Amino acid sequence: MASLSCGTAVCVVCLEKPKYRCPACRVPYCSLPCFRKHKEQCKPAAGPVEKKIRSALTAKTKKPVENEDDDDDSVADFLNSDEEEDRVSLQNLKNLGESAALKSLLLNPHLRQLMVDLDRADDKAKLMRACMQEPLFVEFADCCLRIVEPSQNEDP
Repeated sequence: MASLSCGTAVCVVCLEKPKYRCPACRVPYCSLPCFRKHKEQCKPAAGPVEKKIRSALTAKTKKPVENEDDDDDSVADFLNSDEEEDRVSLQNLKNLGESAALKSLLLNPHLRQLMVDLDRADDKAKLMRACMQEPLFVEFADCCLRIVEPSQNEDP
């Protein structure tokens, strides 16, 4: 990782303050032009989190065994629930769509790919557990929760 002598991370291309990390090799970059330039010479190095996610993705092609994991049942129950308390209100959905912080996070191509993979996965619960080990995904989830349930996250 490129860094200054004081330990502050910098963009590997222009040495500005980074906002993102390359999904393949995890080096920091600050913008789409810098990412494109970096990508020309990127050398992917899968870390433990990426290996877990890839493992979960390959597992999605396997047919899940019934009652193999209690979390799978709870996810299915939740998705099929008609209870109003389990649903996000239309106003909160609108707030999610208008959030500048959320839009900023969603500019990251790695996060967008995680979301696409999660949406397509057969075993969503297993992949969700793997994604929750990814700091960027946790930041995204926390941002969503702050918008949807602000009273539970704000300090008086």
